[in-house]
Amino acid sequence: MSQLLSFDEYCDLLAPVGALNSPAELHGMLCGQLSGGARPGLAKWQAMALEFLDLVDLDAELISAQLRQAIAQMYTGTLLALEDEAMGFSLILPDEDTDMGQRLQALAQWCHGFLTGFGSSGLSGDQSFSPESAEALRDFAAIVQIGTDEEDNEQSEADLFEVSEYVRIAAINLFLEFSPASQNEQAKPGPGGMIH
Repeated sequence: MSQLLSFDEYCDLLAPVGALNSPAELHGMLCGQLSGGARPGLAKWQAMALEFLDLVDLDAELISAQLRQAIAQMYTGTLLALEDEAMGFSLILPDEDTDMGQRLQALAQWCHGFLTGFGSSGLSGDQSFSPESAEALRDFAAIVQIGTDEEDNEQSEADLFEVSEYVRIAAINLFLEFSPASQNEQAKPGPGGMIH
C-alpha cells in the first residue's frame, strides 16, 4: 500500500509556499470526493488540490516536484486505503505530541474538507441516504463547529481518540455506500451499507 506522509511532513511541504488550507482539510476534501463516488484521476486531482490550497497562481517552478509527488501520493494512497478490506485507512491529522487545541482544530478542518469534497463529488440531487450516512454527515457538520479550548488531560485525550475513530469509520462507511462498485466486485457491505 502506498504510504502517506504524516501531517507534519505535509505541513513542511505546504507552509513554504503559503498554502491556504491545512493537510487535514485537503485530505478530508479528497476523502469526501472519493466517498461521493468521484474518481478525478491523478492529473485532475493535482489541479483540484492546488486550487484548494490556493496555489494555482503560484509560479509553477515554486511548486516542488516533492510537493507534486506528495499530492499524487495522497490520492493513490488514500484510494487504496479506502478500498482496503483490512480497513487500513487513517486520517491525516497531527500526532499525539501536538497541542490538544491544534489537534481538535485539525479534526474539525478534516470534517469540513470532507463535507466540501462530498458535496462537490457529483452525487445526484435525488440521492437517497441511509439513516446512518445522513447521521454521519450531520455529525461531521457538528464536529466542524467544535471548540478548540479543551483541557489537555486523559479524558479529553480519550474523547478525541473516540471522535477521530468514529470519523474514520464513518468515512469508510460513506465510501462503501456511495462509491461505485469496483471492477472485481468486492464483498458487499451488510444492510444499510454499514460495517461494524
